[in-house]
Amino acid sequence: MYIRFQRDRLDLFWQFICERQCIWHGRFVQKLPPPWTQDQIMQSERFTNIYRELDPGTQYVIQEILEKEAPKPDKIFNTMLYRLIGRSESHKALGFQWLAVFDPAQLERVLKEIREKGEPPFTGAYMVSAYTSMGSKDKVENVVRLFALLDQSFGNFYGRIERSSSPAEVYEVLRSAHGFGNFLAYQVLVDLLYPLRVYGNVPLLPYSHNDWASPGPGALRGIKMLLQEDVDVEPLEVMCWLRQHQHEEFQRLGLDFPFLSDENDRVQDISLANIQNCLCEFHKYIKISEGTGRGRR
Repeated sequence: MYIRFQRDRLDLFWQFICERQCIWHGRFVQKLPPPWTQDQIMQSERFTNIYRELDPGTQYVIQEILEKEAPKPDKIFNTMLYRLIGRSESHKALGFQWLAVFDPAQLERVLKEIREKGEPPFTGAYMVSAYTSMGSKDKVENVVRLFALLDQSFGNFYGRIERSSSPAEVYEVLRSAHGFGNFLAYQVLVDLLYPLRVYGNVPLLPYSHNDWASPGPGALRGIKMLLQEDVDVEPLEVMCWLRQHQHEEFQRLGLDFPFLSDENDRVQDISLANIQNCLCEFHKYIKISEGTGRGRR
């Protein structure tokens, strides 16, 4: 498939990706002292990892929830709870929530105790719904009511996930839950597609990160930045092209991208899900570099 890109922007996209991954590689693999880049924007602003699975938050959900010896519905419920709360410290304080004995009162008590200690129960890294539709002016109470409601029908909810025939269908099921809009539903979906040791190195759901991706607003803006003005193409097609051509693009530009390797030393390409995230971060990088916006976690 031929897509008409703005060549300078496409080059910058790959250079941005390579530089961000080199920062991680220099810091955590080579153990070099800072600064890990000469790029002034990357020195002063926060950008997520190219591989989402390197993020501490993702490591937490994989190791402490998805790898746990527990029924799949319980793992999905906890993944949803963790992603909505957004703080591993809060989920640790709550402990793994077993559906068979889920207690909303205990959930509310622990979250309020965290708040009373002067700590934030919820993340400030991304914006999510205020959950005012749950009837309280207290966010903790609204979140507790939301999960109490989800718990009551989780058997049916999980059944809909099991009957889904594609990751896009699973996404729609997740998005149908109160409080789970496009962003959180997609984050949970991506979590559920990581290969897990507990299942013989296959994911909890029978799909991969390369089957489908949902571009968020930032990714859509990043795609628009890459394309020539009169190009009309589906965002998913652009993301698939970027994933499929990553090796030849790095080679074309003479970039030595430090790919991750699995435990068998097989190179791990940048997945479609990670391409989606890279486009969002690229949009942030460009708007900062051009002075048209500021960085935000």
